[in-house]
Amino acid sequence: MGRLDKPDVDSITGISPAVAIEQKVTSRTSRSTVGTSTEIYDYLKLLFARIGKTYSPVSGAEVKRHTVSDVVEVARIHAGARVYVLAPVQVSAPQRAVKLGSLATQGFSRILVGETVTTIEEALQAKTFPRGPLYLLVDRLELADDEETLIRLADSASTAFREGDGYCTLREAGGAWRTDFSNRFELDGLHFE
Repeated sequence: MGRLDKPDVDSITGISPAVAIEQKVTSRTSRSTVGTSTEIYDYLKLLFARIGKTYSPVSGAEVKRHTVSDVVEVARIHAGARVYVLAPVQVSAPQRAVKLGSLATQGFSRILVGETVTTIEEALQAKTFPRGPLYLLVDRLELADDEETLIRLADSASTAFREGDGYCTLREAGGAWRTDFSNRFELDGLHFE
């Protein structure tokens, strides 16, 4: 940019400078830039961390955390369906009995193993524990677009996220459809910052 003459004004008020740099050498490294010496780089990092979007290198899909409102939105689409709100129980086979006993003392009473809903008490009394993924049945309800049902679903989804260590599953009682949610920042088996 060519050098410009100073404008002919007496005073300018109310306009703060965008960047004010002292004309002195503050550091002697060759890696210093205007952004690092004025510390505006720190603010730019914060800005892009807040407004930026992360995409998975595997599928190209946007990576985002699910919230309770995401669960409620899916429920609005499937109004009229009977659903289970599930939380995966991720423990090793030897620790299942201990975990189920702990869940029973917290007031939970049912689990889903494979396609079968059973009580925790029956599962603990069985001689052999059924194989397959184990889910805590947090709630069973018929979806409707009324406020009472949506509040109940939101409470159940919040409990499922807490008990499922950040995971929640909404599944139709007949098994026709299921949607998995995660409030962790991960996708395609990758965890992102």
